Amino acid sequence: MDPECSRLLPALCAVLTDPRQLVADDTCLEKLLDWFKTVMETESSLHLLQDHPCLMELLSHVLKPQDMSPRVLSFALRLVGIFAGQEDCFQYLQQGELLLGLFGETGALSWASWNVPSVRSGWIQGLCSLAHHPSALHFLADSGAVDTIFSLQGDPSLFVASAASQLLVHILALAMQGGASGSPISEAAAWPVCAQKIVNHMEESLHSKATPQVTQALNVLTTTFGRCHSPWTGVLWGRLSPPVACLFERDPIPAVHSLMDLLLSVARSPVLNVAACGLWEMLAQTLSRLSPAQAGPLALGTLKLQHCPQELRTQAFGVLLQPLACILKATTQAPGPPGLLDGSAGSLLTVDALLSSKSACVGLLCQTLAHLEELQMLPQCPCPWPQMPLLRATVTILRLCDGSADPSSSVGGRLCGTLGGCVRVQRAALDFLGTLSQGMSPLELVLEVFAALLKTLESPESSPTVLKKAFQATLRWLQNSHKTPNCSDLSPDALLFLGELFPILQKRLCSPCWEVRDSALEFLTHLIRHWGGQADFREALHSSEVPTLARQLLQDPESYVRASAVGAAGQLSSRGLQAAPTSPENRQAQQVGAICCCQPSEWVSSDSDLWQLLLRDR
Repeated sequence: MDPECSRLLPALCAVLTDPRQLVADDTCLEKLLDWFKTVMETESSLHLLQDHPCLMELLSHVLKPQDMSPRVLSFALRLVGIFAGQEDCFQYLQQGELLLGLFGETGALSWASWNVPSVRSGWIQGLCSLAHHPSALHFLADSGAVDTIFSLQGDPSLFVASAASQLLVHILALAMQGGASGSPISEAAAWPVCAQKIVNHMEESLHSKATPQVTQALNVLTTTFGRCHSPWTGVLWGRLSPPVACLFERDPIPAVHSLMDLLLSVARSPVLNVAACGLWEMLAQTLSRLSPAQAGPLALGTLKLQHCPQELRTQAFGVLLQPLACILKATTQAPGPPGLLDGSAGSLLTVDALLSSKSACVGLLCQTLAHLEELQMLPQCPCPWPQMPLLRATVTILRLCDGSADPSSSVGGRLCGTLGGCVRVQRAALDFLGTLSQGMSPLELVLEVFAALLKTLESPESSPTVLKKAFQATLRWLQNSHKTPNCSDLSPDALLFLGELFPILQKRLCSPCWEVRDSALEFLTHLIRHWGGQADFREALHSSEVPTLARQLLQDPESYVRASAVGAAGQLSSRGLQAAPTSPENRQAQQVGAICCCQPSEWVSSDSDLWQLLLRDR
């Protein structure tokens, strides 16, 4: 330790042990803990205690918790754990029964300050730092600390409860390392006492009728299989998979989300023979038992798994597609190739879920669209990918939201009423629609997409966030629709679309909502950056008032809009797309655009808000 630090240490310890000296800031205590950790990376913690008696006085003072604030008490518990993390120092501290007084079953639990969550958290963190050697395992088994950790799994503080579960995983992994030899323990009969205690507790919890206890056990198991990749985890799963399987026989299935997380965590384990342990059958059974909303995340997780059987992949993909199949069926559209978006045994359940309530319908559709969007961008994306039916379903959802759909069934009519004007579903559908632009689509469907986008961009009911998503999706479709290989020029159909789009863009540049003006400018900037050199695009742009309106927004009262206008004006000027100077306003706009392009610092130096925005964006 640095001599100066060594000299100051007694005074520091005196402040921490003096109840009249209030420590009002946790930050200094956190930094002090970090400093102690750094010192003990290169020095023996036992020597530090022996060379600095004031430290031992500070640690011993924790046995008088009434004289310490909860903040300092939590700090001291963590500090004791850091010192005891080295085995020789642990044995030194254990001789004076300090550790038993702090971490034993008759210790901290009897303190009045135990009711403070930060003290319980400090106790857990102290134990976690302590549990790094075989001596700690014997202490944990004999002191009753493990039982206290079990109780803290149900702590009202979610942070404390989560930390307790993490600590159980840490202790279990330490116990199963196999002692001094370092060889993993594979026989259950040879498990250390600590490990047996934890596993027995999890087994009892899995048989419990109380859902919180089941959830706690599942969460510990999920973290264990996610972190520990030794052969003993196979023995652990062999012992606990029967009570896990029994959970599927209950009605309703308890702790569904935690159960799904566990199954996926086990399936990802690199050391388990998933096929031999019956996990694929368990996943298939779970997918068939869950409601559509519950099954979606599990289906996506299943499709991400390596070496997943094709039959299970087909089942999982069918679960994801089912809500969109119901949308197509409700609007009397052909679902597409058999086996992709056709009906299945789960269709009635999905229809019930879509019609049960507005919140259920919106939640299921948003979840489905987000899952499919994520799936399309993954290497595990199913092949063949049902591009056409998915595109039809997504466009149909947008039409249901804007009221332009024409359903011919009672289900479709109810969906129209449920989804009308729903911003959440519109945003999710536009995100997925943009992702679908990467696939190959027939011209007929591309034109339907353009029509749906125009409808959304033009509608006075579209919210600013929906318009922003629509601009983003439009840009992606313009980039990917029917372009010639090795050529970035816009297709003839895209140019016709732009002819209809620019009048709408003009309207949005004049919107009273600054977010809409800002989104329109960003969209225009991207258009010019991609196609500003294409003659047909330049002609279409020149025939509109868009360049003039964009430059006028350099004087917008909102700084965000002015910042976007600078980018648009710079692109216009660099591409030679100035507005025709038919009026003094246009001539002034051209001059401002030239300044933006050539000397931006001179133009924005007098606009402090804009200057800060531009610096932030850099």
